[in-house]
Amino acid sequence: MARFGDFIKESISEFKKMTWPTKEALWGGTLGVILISTFFVLYMWILDIIISKLLQLMLG
Repeated sequence: MARFGDFIKESISEFKKMTWPTKEALWGGTLGVILISTFFVLYMWILDIIISKLLQLMLG
């Protein structure tokens, strides 16, 4: 049990050293993820349409 107590004490000590992002940084990161995800979804959708059309032309 003593080792578990040490673990908890060290964890609390490490949590006190942490710095959390500001709201602005968090929103900026979230917006970046949404924009990049949207870009890749659109890219894959357009690529799928092009490949489908090419296969239809090739296979008749």
